[in-house]
Amino acid sequence: MTYLVRAAKTASVAAAATLVAWWLIHGTYALIDHATEADSARNPLAGVPYYLAANAVGVVCQPFALWAGARLAGVRGNHLAIVISTFVWATMTTGHIVDSAPGPWEAVLWVAVQSAAAAAASLLQARLMPTSTQPKARSF
Repeated sequence: MTYLVRAAKTASVAAAATLVAWWLIHGTYALIDHATEADSARNPLAGVPYYLAANAVGVVCQPFALWAGARLAGVRGNHLAIVISTFVWATMTTGHIVDSAPGPWEAVLWVAVQSAAAAAASLLQARLMPTSTQPKARSF
């Protein structure tokens, strides 16, 4: 697989994984808000454990979706891309996307940051791997 095809596949899968994780976190936050709105008058910390669980699920969902999507797209040996993308997702992207209601351009920016980080890491790993350990291309 050429390096540009590998980068394009990884970038598209990273964008999809980011959008899936963002949709999951946003949806669970909406459900938690709806479920705890009656209790919030009595207890301001009513939904805190649920929000923490939603954050944990969202942080775990993105790397898993990236790994599964990369496997389905035929990109093998993508460990560095998953680690770097997880780091960028957990430290930079999640805070900006979850804590605010981003506009369309801000959402595109953060999805592009995720895609660029994953694609760059995928290209770097493909160049760093010795030829004897590179995964074999699938033939189908």
